[in-house]
Amino acid sequence: MEIKLFLDTNIFLDHFFDRNKFSSQLIELCEQDVFEAYASTSSFYTMAYFLQKSGNRHYRKAMENYTVLVTLVSTTSENLYAAYASRFTDLEDAFQYFTACNQINLNYFATNNIKDFKYADSSFSVITPEKLIEKIEYEI
Repeated sequence: MEIKLFLDTNIFLDHFFDRNKFSSQLIELCEQDVFEAYASTSSFYTMAYFLQKSGNRHYRKAMENYTVLVTLVSTTSENLYAAYASRFTDLEDAFQYFTACNQINLNYFATNNIKDFKYADSSFSVITPEKLIEKIEYEI
């Protein structure tokens, strides 16, 4: 079974800024095709803002590499309305989550900000990169 994974924006940012070794390992596993990775196009807008602001000259190449790594999915107006009506306290996280919910047969939603997803339903697991890596190492 191929594992389908939605990557939250913070996974990319933590990888780029080398803030979380598990995010970096998760990106590496995606590069090795261990996961079929998905991300929201809105993540790329957010990343562009933060990466450009960082002053790193190589941010465009990094973003291009991330684009190749994932299947990009769009946020629909239905996703936005679902987010507005949800109990999520962080609206951007709600946008990401409901965008991911549109995708068929996703296994996991990977984020380092798990606390903001306490109102996620059980249609697929919201999980940290560390827990996901532990889980797949155990299953292999």
